Amino acid sequence: MIREFLDGVHRLDIFLQTRIGRPYHALLGVGLVVELIKQLREFDELGESAGGMVRTVLALLLFAVLLIHQLGELREHAERRGGSARDFGPPK
Repeated sequence: MIREFLDGVHRLDIFLQTRIGRPYHALLGVGLVVELIKQLREFDELGESAGGMVRTVLALLLFAVLLIHQLGELREHAERRGGSARDFGPPK
């Protein structure tokens, strides 16, 4: 069951990449940046809760790794489309 779910999610991801392209990756990256900022703000408000601090630090690390991955995917997508990594405009 998990395998079928993951296959379906993978097909959906491929479909979105194909249909939307670079804006899809940019949207995911922006979402991760927004979540990182949110987590950083909450980190300031934690006070002395060690458990909350550990969870926040782990979440920040996860979001940072996901953002790195998304930016790498965005670069690869730009190269596949024949543009440079700096060309994020509409395809010609």
